[in-house]
Amino acid sequence: MDKWFSNPWVIKAVSVLIAVMLFLMVNMDNRNVNTQPGEIPGITDGSKVLEDVPLTILYDEDRYVVTDAPETVQVTLRGPQNILTVSQLARPQYEVFVDLRDKEAGDHYERVRHDGFPQDLSVSIVPMTVRVTMQEKQTVSFPVQIDLENQGELEEGYTIGTPTVNPSAVDVTAAQGIIEQIASVRTSVDVSGRNSPFQENGAVIVLDQNGNEIPVNTDPPAVEVTVPITSPNKEVPVNIEREGEVNEGLAIDSITANPDTVTIYGPVDVINDISFIDGISVDLGEITGDTTFEVDVPVPDGVERVEPETVIIEVETTEEETYEFSDVEIEIIGLSEGQNYTFLSPSEGLIDIVVMGSPNVLDRLERDDIQVFVNAEELEDGEHELPIEYRGPQNIRVEKGRTDVNFIVYERGSENSQVSDSDGEEDENTS
Repeated sequence: MDKWFSNPWVIKAVSVLIAVMLFLMVNMDNRNVNTQPGEIPGITDGSKVLEDVPLTILYDEDRYVVTDAPETVQVTLRGPQNILTVSQLARPQYEVFVDLRDKEAGDHYERVRHDGFPQDLSVSIVPMTVRVTMQEKQTVSFPVQIDLENQGELEEGYTIGTPTVNPSAVDVTAAQGIIEQIASVRTSVDVSGRNSPFQENGAVIVLDQNGNEIPVNTDPPAVEVTVPITSPNKEVPVNIEREGEVNEGLAIDSITANPDTVTIYGPVDVINDISFIDGISVDLGEITGDTTFEVDVPVPDGVERVEPETVIIEVETTEEETYEFSDVEIEIIGLSEGQNYTFLSPSEGLIDIVVMGSPNVLDRLERDDIQVFVNAEELEDGEHELPIEYRGPQNIRVEKGRTDVNFIVYERGSENSQVSDSDGEEDENTS
């Protein structure tokens, strides 16, 4: 059997037999339905109506855009029934079209043409003539506007900066009439739940003045949107701590940070408790003259980041000068309520002090700017000897001529509340 079908003559014979059988089947149907006395079987006419046949518009697509034309037409085929049947079974590649390739922009009334139908069939098309409108194609660049959706659902305390889009404009290619309808070109991104900057691709849509979308293509069809989102923040000053002692003969005129404030970012409950940035120190013993250096800004616990991350420390120095204050009162601080004190040495509770610093600092210095005191906190009644402490503005030194003070602490109203010196004088003070 396989040898038979490998023989070309057998294949040809089988093909002829199938064609004859198909011919006889068609003509038997025609004889039963349409054959009249005297008619020759096989040549009876029939008709076939094709609904909604797509209408193709041929035109210069590089220069024009079709803005108005029917999409389909009705085609009626007439001819021998056997040809109609074979055509229906074989489904030939036919086309119904209007050729405007040599036409300019405007309204055109053209006859509908066809191609690909069997030559033995007559073809009639409804409508025979159609109206087609063409407009010149234009390419116009439009800026892309950004719509941020659900801004009210941003995490608490976070703010949105100015978003950017790349590319910032897109090209729209369409008929002039459609171009004139364009009111805006937009893209949108959803910011709900966001707590950090992000990038997202957004589809581009074209809208008319009523907000209705215009079905045109853009180049590119999507853009990249960058949305800066800033966490809660607060500006705080930078505190510079001083360590060690400045070298002899040298005075610090100023120590400043540039910038002198930084911005901290983080949760609201964290940054609200921070008043300044500390942890930046300058070792005065290493200063030999005017100097500038860069330091990292410490990030406090719970803070996300600090901007800027570094600051410049500027130290200005000058030759040290001195200034003397006479009869500066020594304060006794920290006594309990009801306790009094009397100085033993120095008996008047006054000392002379020498202050050293730069001329600029000393010119602004007042006596009240310097506190000379003894910390008598938690002292019991009796005689005590404690070190003298000094507190004053930055960038000065106090020459400690006297380092200690002697005094008696007693209860107010005590019989031994007075101590006489050799001249019979008393010095009694009440806390």
